[in-house]
Amino acid sequence: MRLLLLIPIFLINTWYISAQSPNKMSFQAVIRDSTGGLVANQSVGLRMSILQGSVSGSSVFTETHSPTTNSSGLISIEIGGGTTSDDFSSIDWSNGPYYLKR
Repeated sequence: MRLLLLIPIFLINTWYISAQSPNKMSFQAVIRDSTGGLVANQSVGLRMSILQGSVSGSSVFTETHSPTTNSSGLISIEIGGGTTSDDFSSIDWSNGPYYLKR
């Protein structure tokens, strides 16, 4: 009986200790041109911003990326891993909501 009580407490403590802010977030998109056609196998420039409070809120983080699309126009990046002078790890996620602007 004592062992059964210790297991849930251990699991709760493990979850609490491992709950941390992310260092990076995965992001994928299909890139299309102004006519809706796929932009395949081309380098594209992206600017990603994290806005606080609303869709028109103030930017707390901005970075740029230059990924190359695949044959289906897909790009995959990690937000927090681009070129920036901001510090992704300093975002206070408890002060949300936050919105992603691309």
